[in-house]
Amino acid sequence: MIKNVIFDFGNVIGEWNEDKIAANYAENNEEKEILKKVIFKSDEWLKLDSGVLTYQEAIPTFKEKLPDNLKEKVEEIMSTWREKMSINKDICGLIKRLKEHDYKVYLLSNAHVPMYEYVKNLEIGKCFDGILISAIEKMMKPNEEIYYRLFEMFGLLPEECFFIDDNEKNIISSRKCGMNGHIFDMNDFQSLLDDMKKNGVEI
Repeated sequence: MIKNVIFDFGNVIGEWNEDKIAANYAENNEEKEILKKVIFKSDEWLKLDSGVLTYQEAIPTFKEKLPDNLKEKVEEIMSTWREKMSINKDICGLIKRLKEHDYKVYLLSNAHVPMYEYVKNLEIGKCFDGILISAIEKMMKPNEEIYYRLFEMFGLLPEECFFIDDNEKNIISSRKCGMNGHIFDMNDFQSLLDDMKKNGVEI
């Protein structure tokens, strides 16, 4: 019996689109492509997700790799990029319905340390019974250890959990830990509802 529903953030709750995010800080397409490559597609970005690099360490590296006219944008980008993601209203509505039906809901995301406070301060963030961010725990999906950390941290039984993530590898690894899930497509919300119903989630 499913009692807990776990959500990823990027491309589930919020749209993670490097082009759209970078465009907010660029004057033209060339600048957008440079910012996307140097910051959002960088090895440093992944190290921030894994918690082995801090913003204080990453910012000078980003500046060093950028042309002079873009260096001054780095602090602004790193302090505001989270706010540039559009929030999925269907998922937010689903989370609220789950809470109304007495399900527990959790967030499990490969994300930077500041994402924790950002999510907590969102309107939908107040619905979560628990939040686990990869950079804080220094472990990342799809490594199985992060799922076991989730279960331990919040006292969950994997067979009572349903996981929603846009990355197939993450769902595959979560199933190895005993937690079923759904590979989410932001353009196909109905298939999520159908899959949840098949797994006994009543909303």
